[in-house]
Amino acid sequence: MTRTLLVLFLSLFSCWAQQAGVTPEWEARKDIPALPEKVRKLLPLLQQLQPHEWVVKGASETYVDLWKSVQTEVGHLESTVDRLAQSPDRLPIAMEVYFRMISIETRMGSLVEAIRKYQNPALADLLQSIVSENLTVRSGLQQYILEVANQRDAEWKVMEDEAQRCRTQVTAPGARQGKE
Repeated sequence: MTRTLLVLFLSLFSCWAQQAGVTPEWEARKDIPALPEKVRKLLPLLQQLQPHEWVVKGASETYVDLWKSVQTEVGHLESTVDRLAQSPDRLPIAMEVYFRMISIETRMGSLVEAIRKYQNPALADLLQSIVSENLTVRSGLQQYILEVANQRDAEWKVMEDEAQRCRTQVTAPGARQGKE
């Protein structure tokens, strides 16, 4: 009976949590594929870059590695977003998407400066604008992660309190010890 009450309480709590501001799973599923949309715009532009020529002009060889790593990271982001679309309630996957987005933004900051100096300032500005547009998407993902984390924390607190109440009942003097 206690287990039934716990399941019922958690079900009610989940309904309350969704009404209290947690993005419903169906809405998250709808929004998740849009996450890397702006990042995907980077790939054709990244392919226009010629970091090997920058090295000839005096740039550091590390820009070649940075360019390659940004392209790789965009590919990883796409596959991670696909996993998140399958399981939008999985907090670790949502966090991985978020951190990959930050990684791309950070790396692009360094790369944009090199593009501006060694290749084409207009291309650098275009790349920077795409990265800036992505900040809104990342901000929405950050909010979603916080909502899910807060919901899970509240659920954990309810389960912990219920478990403690059950332990207290079972260990109380005069509690029935395995008798039916």
